[in-house]
Amino acid sequence: MGSVSSTSGRLRAPRPANGGPASADQRLDALNRMAGTLTHDLNNLLGVILSANERLADELGEGSEQQKLARLALEAAERGAELLRRSLALAQAGGSGAETADAQTALKTVGHLARQAIAPDVKLTVGTLRQPLRAAGDRTGLEMALLNLCLNAGQAGADEISIEARGVCLGVLEARRLGLPPGAFAAFTVRDTGPGMSPETLARATDPLFTTKATGTGLGLSSVTDFAASAGGAFALQSREGQGTTATLYLPIARPADIVAAA
Repeated sequence: MGSVSSTSGRLRAPRPANGGPASADQRLDALNRMAGTLTHDLNNLLGVILSANERLADELGEGSEQQKLARLALEAAERGAELLRRSLALAQAGGSGAETADAQTALKTVGHLARQAIAPDVKLTVGTLRQPLRAAGDRTGLEMALLNLCLNAGQAGADEISIEARGVCLGVLEARRLGLPPGAFAAFTVRDTGPGMSPETLARATDPLFTTKATGTGLGLSSVTDFAASAGGAFALQSREGQGTTATLYLPIARPADIVAAA
């Protein structure tokens, strides 16, 4: 499956009047100015995609592989539409209040989406929870964060990627390291067997606009960090050259009493 670049010649941030390279703040300001136009244009395009895929799925043979792919594309477009609605809500009212997401549902959805977005020869394993687990944060935001991590792993050249979730109880020292209060959290982990990162790259990996890819935006890992913070959680990244990368998203558990005994 071919990949779609996340950059476009139309969307490059302008250079300063003196002709020098734009600073990170200037580039972020330019991105913010373009957000309104992008939201409007993407909403129109997604409307066409949703309508076309819905019609296509209805016309294809029931249960066929073609229909499954059409429904997967429809689901991905619906997630995109939800992201646009979220961005508008944040801009207009500063957020939509407390939300929770079912961990197993999120894992299943991300597994389907990631399977179509990464190379077919990459082994993808999706874990199964032994008991229900709900985490703070909206479902779409969680799914997009995990999908970002899977795509990063695939683009880094990993042969194997695994996604799992579990309930954990953070002690004082580990919680302090993550900047969280001690207690029960849902831990979503994406592991890969890629080349790993150097200490220098790892130190900057979550910085906005930092990227080692020729066509990268540097927004993937920083957006995961922002999502975790907005939900009251944290994002941790561990990596060593030649030993792959482990990314863990910690989110508060919606009902901590349900998980303490199993953590």
